[in-house]
This record gives sequence, structure tokens and C-alpha cells, in this order.
Amino acid sequence: MQTRGIIFDMDGLLVDSEKVYYQANQLAAQKMGFEVTAEDHQAILGTTDTYLRQYFLQKLGSPELVKQFIDLSYRTVDGIIQDQGVAIKPGLVELLDYCDNHGINRVIASSNFRTMVEDFMQSTGLKPRFNQIVSGDEVTHGKPHPEIFLKALDKLAIPAPSALVLEDSPNGILAASKADIPVIMVPDLIAPTATTNQQTLATVDNLAAVIPFLEK
Repeated sequence: MQTRGIIFDMDGLLVDSEKVYYQANQLAAQKMGFEVTAEDHQAILGTTDTYLRQYFLQKLGSPELVKQFIDLSYRTVDGIIQDQGVAIKPGLVELLDYCDNHGINRVIASSNFRTMVEDFMQSTGLKPRFNQIVSGDEVTHGKPHPEIFLKALDKLAIPAPSALVLEDSPNGILAASKADIPVIMVPDLIAPTATTNQQTLATVDNLAAVIPFLEK
């Protein structure tokens, strides 16, 4: 069935933000005297703020310390973005142009806060290219629960087989799989695995490489 709408994750898929979050978390943790490892970051990729706080509560043991860490991390993220900016991912412009030329609608489905999504869209110049968003603060259950993708599908107003999810994280891929929406992986910080390979139509190197699948 022809693809009529695409559901985009944001962090690590549209914008190169996961590296920023990881750097900010490491700097904040260092200031507080503990360590955030690559394994920690992979565990929270694609999840909600609620899950993130629960995860670090197990690590820090105190809601007050978790709040201090999260607040410091967010301030650090803001500082990094102001100083360095954030890049859009390779192939995105080509894919969006293809969608425009072929009438393929799109929606962002991000576990991040809506304000953060809109800030990234504004700072990268992508805001005019996306007029529909479902964010983490608009759902009850975060990825890998399928709720966010089902809400995005409602916005597209098309059946699941006519949609395509683009994701970089195993949590997001599992959520799309549970929603019965076809999904392609565009890896960022986490390489594909045997499990993600079973759950996806394909794994591609960049967003422009999605176009041949839309032409089938």
C-alpha cells in the first residue's frame, strides 16, 4: 500500500540532539559527583521525562537530587544549543522536498516536551515544514507503548498500512511495531540489532535513503 503519511521521531532522527543531551547529562552528573554512562543514556533514549526521572531515582536515591540533576541538565542543554546550535540530520531536506512534491503528509511524534520540540523546530528553521506534533506531555504512556504513534496516526487520518514511522531508537521501533505501523530505522547512537531488524522494514544510513521505499 502506498505511503500517504510519515510519522517522524525528533531527537536523533530530525535533529542531532541526542549527542547534546548525552553531553549535558555527563556535565551535570560530573558537577554533582556521579557518572552518566553510555549505557545509562541508551536506557533513556526515546523515553518520557517521567521515565527519565524514575530511572535516575534508582541511581541517585533521592527525588531532590533527581530534580537537581534534571534541572541542571536542561540548563546545560540550553547553553550548549545557544553556543553551538544543533544540526539537522543528513538527508532530511531531500526527504521533506520529496514529501512536498508527492503530497505525503507528516507529523512529529516525539517523547520530548512540546515546548522543546517547538524550540528545536524554530532554531533549525524546520518549523514551517511541520504543522502537526504529538509530544511526550500529550500522552499517558511513553515509548515503547504505542500511544504516541496511534495519536499521530489519528492526526494523519489514514490507516496504519498507509503510514510510515521513521525512528532511531529501539524503544521507538518497538512502539511503532506495537501500533502495527511500518517502520524504518535510521540509526543514531544505537546500532541496529537482530531484534530491531525483525521489527523494521529496513535500516538505512540517512533520511534521503528512505525515498526509494516511498517509490515502491
